Parts: sequence; C-alpha cells; structure tokens
Amino acid sequence: MSRKNEDKLLVLGQDLENVCLQAKDAGVLALDTEFVWRNTYLPRLGIIQLGIDHENCFALDCIPALATASLKAAIEDASIVKILHDARQDLNLVHVYCGAVPQTIFDTQVAAVFAGLPSHYGLQKLLADVLDVHLPKTETCTDWLHRPLDPAQWIYALDDVRYLPALREELLTRAESRGMRAWLEEEMVLHCTKIAEDIGLPETNWKRIRPRRGVTFDRRNYAILRELCAVREKWAKEWNFPRSWLGEDGFLANCAENGVVDHFHPRCPAAYMSRMKRFYEDAIAAALALPEDEWPTDPHPYYIEEVKLAYAKALKWLEEKAASLQMDPSFIVNHATLIAFIDDAGDSENPLNQGWRYEVFGAEIAEKFAVD
Repeated sequence: MSRKNEDKLLVLGQDLENVCLQAKDAGVLALDTEFVWRNTYLPRLGIIQLGIDHENCFALDCIPALATASLKAAIEDASIVKILHDARQDLNLVHVYCGAVPQTIFDTQVAAVFAGLPSHYGLQKLLADVLDVHLPKTETCTDWLHRPLDPAQWIYALDDVRYLPALREELLTRAESRGMRAWLEEEMVLHCTKIAEDIGLPETNWKRIRPRRGVTFDRRNYAILRELCAVREKWAKEWNFPRSWLGEDGFLANCAENGVVDHFHPRCPAAYMSRMKRFYEDAIAAALALPEDEWPTDPHPYYIEEVKLAYAKALKWLEEKAASLQMDPSFIVNHATLIAFIDDAGDSENPLNQGWRYEVFGAEIAEKFAVD
C-alpha cells in the first residue's frame, strides 16, 4: 500500500487504541509533536505523530477531546521502546496532554554521540548523514492548530516519525561497531529517568537567575528572588501568560537587588499590571519577613584559584580523550559539572562518578586533577 494511503489522521479513541496495540506487538513507538507557542504559559499541542515502521505512521489530532488512556499506557509500558529525537520537550507536552510518565525511551539525538556524531545534530541533519534521507523544511511556519491541514503538511509531520525506527537500528549498529552499545543503553536509562523526574517542573527557577555584572547577591537578595520567581510562576500559569510577560529574569534580579518593584513594564495586558506589581511587592515583604536562617544560600558555586587551574588542565585532557574516542566532549560533561568534580571528586551525585562516565573519564580525572 502506498505511503499516502497508509498515513492516517486519527479522530477516534478506537483508532488510537489500535495503533497502541500495533506498538505493543512491534515493541516500538516513534513519537513527535507539533505545537504552537504564542502568548501562552505552555505550548498548545496540535498533533502527536505516532510511527510503528516506515509504512505505518499516524497523526493524533489533539484539538478534539479524545480518550487517551491507551496512549498513556503505551508510553508507560516498559516493553515498548519510545523513539524520539530530542525527547525532553515532546515528552513534557505529551505528559500535559495525557498524563504519561515515560518508560523505556530511545533518544536519537543522544544515541548519535555513541555513533561518533555531534550531540547537537537536528533530526534532518542526522537523517541525512545516517540514512541519506533528506527531509524538506517547507512547513516550519505551519500553524498546527489550524484545521484543515493540507496533505503536504500531514506528510511533512509524519515524516518526522517515519524514519525513526530505522534510524534507531542504524545508530545501535554503529554504536555496537564502536564498542559503545552498552554505554548507549546505560545512557538511555539515565536519560529516561531524568526526563521522568523533571516532567511537570517549571523550566525557569530562581537558581538559574544571576545578578547583573558587578553585583553580588547575599542570602537576603536570594530570598527575595526566590519569592518573586514563585509568584511569577503561579500567575503565569493561572492566567496562561508567558512568564516573560510578567517580568523578564533581569527585571526580577533588579527587584531582588533593590528590594523594590521599580520601573515595572511587563508585556502583559494593562489590566493585570497593577495586580502583578502588588503581588511582587507582597512577595518581597514575605521574603523579608522570613527568619534569616530560612533565607537560601547562594546557589552559584565559587572556586579557589587552584581548582580553576586544575579544571583548565582537566578540560584539555577530557577534550583530547573524547577526540580519541570520536565523542562529543560537550555531551560527556558540561563545564559546571567538571569543575565541581575537580573540587569534590567524592560527590557520588556527580555524573563523572557514575557508570561509563566514571569508568572512561571520571576515575582518571580524579587521579590526575582532583584538588583535595
């Protein structure tokens, strides 16, 4: 049967159940999402693409209300490998849609590293390099909430899952040939666990916001910043506004620095401005009313010069070691994790103390560069 006839827009719960049964039989389910993110707290999901193999690809229309229990069950079924590219956002959106917390995922962006490819490859680049499949970029500006979508838009969307099962097989084969399949499989377990733990958590929190250059925050400032971020998160979600409408990160940092809400010019509708200003003022007052022992400490670590010098040497060694293995060093460990390991190589929570990262990199870095 032709691809055009085999592809299908799902409109009934029974159709979804049948696809999930096919996934159970096949042991795989390729997943992708198409959404629109304009002027809302979270993206608005348009469709979820589902793929079993090259000839069996489907699109679930997320606008009408459907029974989604079968989709949730499939995503939480550890016997079905969910194949995605750059899985985190898609799985977070699917969780919002049907409540699923994923089990057993295969992220082709992560797997590419163990096949000797960069960790930053998009799906189109990865398909071109690995399968010699060249997908067009013709529908990148599509409004996925509009109905009806035309046939070209459906084909474009379904092609994002059509090749994922074959891509997975090829990446596994390449990782096997490089002696890294066990590392890949271990990484997928860690990756899935981390995504499942993070699902539903805010994307922005006070620990990620830094004061402006030249300013040092004390615990009082961080107490204010924490309360301001909590208020912004609460009302952005309540009113379904982008967080930035209620104040950019820099605005909250300035409020935390000065202890006042000054020059308040968020992009939210005027009717909400006075309320939001009052909420922020109340948050500052609440932070200052806390006992000082409840004020948070600085979440940004600072290191002595000896640690910084050892870090620079360790980074050079790691990059050379990664190059010898044809692995992307930025995937192995980020800069913050590496310098933290140099400072405290005994931290069992540090990724360089776990699994293949410890065996291949961490043990030797600790021996050569760790500062007591």
